[in-house]
Amino acid sequence: MRYQWRLILDPPLPGKINMDKDVEIMEEVSAGESPPTLRLYRWFPPAVSLGYFQDETEVIDMKACQEAGVDVIRRPTGGRAVIHFHELTYSIIVPEVHPFINNGGILDVYRSISRGIITAFNLLDILATLTPEEEGRAGLAPGSCFDTPSAYEVQVQGRKVVGSAQLRRDGIVLQHGAILFKLPVDLYQKVLKKDYHSKEISKRVGLGDKAAGLHDLGYGISYEKMTRALVKGFSMVIPAVFTSSSKIFRG
Repeated sequence: MRYQWRLILDPPLPGKINMDKDVEIMEEVSAGESPPTLRLYRWFPPAVSLGYFQDETEVIDMKACQEAGVDVIRRPTGGRAVIHFHELTYSIIVPEVHPFINNGGILDVYRSISRGIITAFNLLDILATLTPEEEGRAGLAPGSCFDTPSAYEVQVQGRKVVGSAQLRRDGIVLQHGAILFKLPVDLYQKVLKKDYHSKEISKRVGLGDKAAGLHDLGYGISYEKMTRALVKGFSMVIPAVFTSSSKIFRG
């Protein structure tokens, strides 16, 4: 059996619009106005997103962000600061009772969605693995920065290439995450406050040693190819028929 899902492919948008759209879709699915939805999108201009509970005065150098042309926004999900630049972002919005996640807990949903991402990577001949649960215990809070591995998130060549965050509300799961193409290490160093940067990154192994973008690792994948692979991968794993405004994508 294949389930009907909606597919949204958006052009690069400002960060606030991207986050508002994810919440709007969540409300539509909750109200029964939309089927479960896969949305794929990018960001312009670059943005740093703060976790829902973070204090921006402790984390972000606002002047440095302005000078670098980086927007500052807040996610509806938790976790720590993430810079969105050279990436393709996915969001999945689905009822908790849907068979794809089957009323699973946080880690169960991470695992289910990561299976779709890994399937997409395999279609592109990218060898990917999941972070084991025990290895990711320090990063169980969804949305953790790329310096910390989270359980059941995606690694390539031992480095984290996907960072995800999750929210549950009114029986609906929203999970969104960044698939890195290039890791903006210099930008992290520039826009995070020095004391936060020291505490959260520098005292650990270097950020670039724990995370990387696919281009950093030598995979010359385009955003368009990754988009097609993700649609195909999720259509196989859910399994789903994705309907957009222009066509039906079938696995």
